[in-house]
Amino acid sequence: MIGRAAIVHFFTEDFPRLFARDVALDVHRLHADDELGVVEATMRATLADGNHYRNDYCFVIEIRDGLVHRVREYTDTARGLRTVGQG
Repeated sequence: MIGRAAIVHFFTEDFPRLFARDVALDVHRLHADDELGVVEATMRATLADGNHYRNDYCFVIEIRDGLVHRVREYTDTARGLRTVGQG
Protein backbone atom coordinates (compact mmCIF):
# COMPACT_ATOMS: atom_id res chain seq x y z
CA MET A 1 0.00 0.00 0.00
CA ILE A 2 1.33 3.36 -0.96
CA GLY A 3 -0.29 6.61 0.04
CA ARG A 4 -2.81 7.76 2.58
CA ALA A 5 -5.90 6.81 0.52
CA ALA A 6 -4.76 3.19 0.04
CA ILE A 7 -3.92 2.79 3.73
CA VAL A 8 -7.22 4.32 4.88
CA HIS A 9 -9.14 2.06 2.47
CA PHE A 10 -7.38 -1.03 3.80
CA PHE A 11 -8.07 -0.25 7.46
CA THR A 12 -11.66 0.96 6.96
CA GLU A 13 -12.86 -1.49 4.27
CA ASP A 14 -10.66 -4.56 3.76
CA PHE A 15 -9.33 -5.20 7.28
CA PRO A 16 -12.77 -5.45 8.98
CA ARG A 17 -14.08 -7.76 6.24
CA LEU A 18 -11.25 -10.24 6.85
CA PHE A 19 -10.63 -9.83 10.59
CA ALA A 20 -14.21 -9.80 11.84
CA ARG A 21 -13.72 -9.62 15.63
CA ASP A 22 -11.50 -10.27 18.63
CA VAL A 23 -8.53 -8.52 17.02
CA ALA A 24 -5.59 -8.30 19.42
CA LEU A 25 -1.96 -7.33 19.01
CA ASP A 26 0.40 -8.67 21.67
CA VAL A 27 3.62 -6.65 21.65
CA HIS A 28 6.68 -8.69 22.61
CA ARG A 29 9.50 -6.20 22.00
CA LEU A 30 9.72 -2.52 21.22
CA HIS A 31 12.72 -0.38 20.37
CA ALA A 32 12.55 3.28 19.44
CA ASP A 33 14.73 6.31 19.02
CA ASP A 34 14.14 9.69 17.36
CA GLU A 35 14.01 8.31 13.81
CA LEU A 36 13.10 4.63 13.96
CA GLY A 37 10.84 2.25 15.85
CA VAL A 38 10.83 -1.55 15.69
CA VAL A 39 7.96 -3.62 17.09
CA GLU A 40 7.78 -7.42 17.35
CA ALA A 41 4.22 -8.59 17.92
CA THR A 42 1.68 -11.38 17.45
CA MET A 43 -1.71 -10.59 15.94
CA ARG A 44 -4.72 -12.72 16.79
CA ALA A 45 -8.25 -12.42 15.46
CA THR A 46 -11.39 -14.25 14.45
CA LEU A 47 -11.80 -14.27 10.69
CA ALA A 48 -15.05 -13.56 8.89
CA ASP A 49 -15.47 -17.31 8.26
CA GLY A 50 -15.13 -18.03 12.00
CA ASN A 51 -11.59 -19.46 11.79
CA HIS A 52 -8.88 -18.19 14.09
CA TYR A 53 -5.91 -16.17 12.85
CA ARG A 54 -2.53 -15.96 14.56
CA ASN A 55 0.69 -14.69 13.02
CA ASP A 56 3.90 -13.01 14.14
CA TYR A 57 4.88 -9.60 12.78
CA CYS A 58 7.79 -7.19 12.82
CA PHE A 59 7.04 -3.54 12.04
CA VAL A 60 9.80 -1.07 11.21
CA ILE A 61 8.53 2.49 11.54
CA GLU A 62 10.49 5.44 10.13
CA ILE A 63 9.88 8.86 11.65
CA ARG A 64 10.56 12.18 9.88
CA ASP A 65 9.80 15.59 11.36
CA GLY A 66 7.93 13.92 14.23
CA LEU A 67 5.52 12.05 11.91
CA VAL A 68 5.37 8.49 10.61
CA HIS A 69 7.04 8.55 7.21
CA ARG A 70 7.08 4.84 6.30
CA VAL A 71 6.09 1.53 7.86
CA ARG A 72 7.55 -1.76 6.69
CA GLU A 73 5.79 -4.92 7.81
CA TYR A 74 7.38 -8.35 7.92
CA THR A 75 5.36 -11.52 8.55
CA ASP A 76 5.11 -15.16 7.56
CA THR A 77 2.99 -14.69 4.43
CA ALA A 78 2.73 -18.44 3.74
CA ARG A 79 1.30 -19.00 7.23
CA GLY A 80 -1.07 -16.08 6.74
CA LEU A 81 -2.36 -17.47 3.42
CA ARG A 82 -2.86 -20.93 4.90
CA THR A 83 -4.77 -19.42 7.82
CA VAL A 84 -7.18 -17.45 5.68
CA GLY A 85 -7.82 -20.48 3.43
CA GLN A 86 -6.03 -19.33 0.30
CA GLY A 87 -3.00 -21.59 0.50
